[in-house]
Amino acid sequence: MKSKIFPKKDDQYHESVMINEVVEEISHIKSPTDKEGKKLKESIRPKVIDVTLGTAGHAKVLMDAGFDVLGIEIDPKILNIAKTRIPEGKFVLGNFSEIDEIAKNNNFSQVDAILMDLGVSNLHLKNDERGFSFTEVDQALDMRLNPDVQGVTAADMVNALDKTQLTNLFARIMKYPHAKEVSEKIFENRPLVTVGDLKRVVYGIAHKPGLDAATLPMLALRVAVNSELENLKEGLNKGYELLKIGGKLLVITFHSGEDEIVRQFKKNQWERRPNEEEIYQNQKARSARLRIFTKS
Repeated sequence: MKSKIFPKKDDQYHESVMINEVVEEISHIKSPTDKEGKKLKESIRPKVIDVTLGTAGHAKVLMDAGFDVLGIEIDPKILNIAKTRIPEGKFVLGNFSEIDEIAKNNNFSQVDAILMDLGVSNLHLKNDERGFSFTEVDQALDMRLNPDVQGVTAADMVNALDKTQLTNLFARIMKYPHAKEVSEKIFENRPLVTVGDLKRVVYGIAHKPGLDAATLPMLALRVAVNSELENLKEGLNKGYELLKIGGKLLVITFHSGEDEIVRQFKKNQWERRPNEEEIYQNQKARSARLRIFTKS
């Protein structure tokens, strides 16, 4: 029986989920080693694009196994961590909605597998100052993954949109009655500047048992600020086109908004969940869902 791969817990790196399942699902690709166990030359190694590189948790395991990996990361700060961790990695700054151009520029057309591990990293929630976590009440409501190219912050949105626009924004993640209540409370208490301002406004609005009242509103804001659902739709279509026949598109989702888009993408798919051991070691994994598409 193959031993399980679990990343060592290290606060400077993101804990990637479902590493074993990802490796198993692309094991159909021709072996990245020859009969003598030597790594194949780069030109003939199977190509994998990790379009949500993070701190290179998945990429490191795949590279160690001999795959030729191109990593794409939208956040410059996180990309720098990945490059420091693996200096020899082919890691580039970019948005996976532009995967076609990025792949072309890096000679990664017609690839064997594409991985999308959606959402933000643990580092955004624990070690960042952009207001991603509802526990950091003094931080500004920013939530931009790449402030160098993004202008609109979460604070800009909550303070400028009208009630209908705010309701529509929150309804992409929350049930409509709760989204409407949140938008009305925000409208009545503007301006909001910090995470704490938002928490005070949404306090007591019930939406899901066991969750902090700010969890879903903040998720909805982050998704909107970074155009995550729109980028996902574009990335799925462009990524699928890059696959060889028999290649696999693997997508790990963490909430219903993104999972619904992935679920509706193609009919030829199957689903996997993290095992109990991984959930015990990494609580974030409990909401993860891996969907796999094979190009025919």
